[in-house]
Amino acid sequence: MLNLRKKTVVDPYTAPLTIRLSEQQLLRTFSPDVVNGFRQMTTELNYAEKLPKCLAVVSALNGDGVTFTALALATVLANDTNKRVCVVDLNWWRPGIGACLDPVLQAVKSRRQRVALSEAAEALQRRPGIAQLAAGELTLDEALVATDMPNLSLLMAGECPLERRPSLVRSEGLSAAMDALLDRFDHVVLDVPAVLTTSDAIPLASFGDSVCMVVRHGVTSTSSVQLALDTVKHLPMLGVILNQVSIKTPRWIRALIPQE
Repeated sequence: MLNLRKKTVVDPYTAPLTIRLSEQQLLRTFSPDVVNGFRQMTTELNYAEKLPKCLAVVSALNGDGVTFTALALATVLANDTNKRVCVVDLNWWRPGIGACLDPVLQAVKSRRQRVALSEAAEALQRRPGIAQLAAGELTLDEALVATDMPNLSLLMAGECPLERRPSLVRSEGLSAAMDALLDRFDHVVLDVPAVLTTSDAIPLASFGDSVCMVVRHGVTSTSSVQLALDTVKHLPMLGVILNQVSIKTPRWIRALIPQE
């Protein structure tokens, strides 16, 4: 009996995307739903000529998913447009790129491998970054972290003591570092601390041409979101992104609903 198997054809428009560091086995895979959501967003903004050169991603409270959103958005943008993109961690209070790229959160069977990956993520988080770049302690080339996408780079926050953060946020050195990034890259995505946890988030968000607010669906209260939006209302608002949205409608019913 002849057994014919159909070849699986991978549709690049419904496939996941993975970002991986070129020097370490730290990675993050974004699901097709996440990729398609950001792909639609960036495509519409691009054709409307509203895609900002520098976008500040903010939230009301910690844990809403700013780092995940910044990385996913930058990965999709770099993959789809071939533009030079950089994600910059400006959150010295809760730096998160290392944790977001740590596959320990995924299925890693070997304990030794989990420990090694966790140590690599911690080492990445401790890496000198934009704080040292702003202080003139290293060059932009030394500060950037390469990924397996040649046009996508990362810039860690770097160590900065709590007492120095207000002056760093408002320093000429940080402004000069941001200017250097904008000269080097076509798009810069800023990972900004939660606006209701520190007043320093406002001047950091002001580096962006536009701001988008990330809201964790079903967790962050409406009053917190409204207060956060009022806090940054003087800045150009690109929109609000709902993170971890839970839809209880069965998949077969959603398939019958026309999509615009």
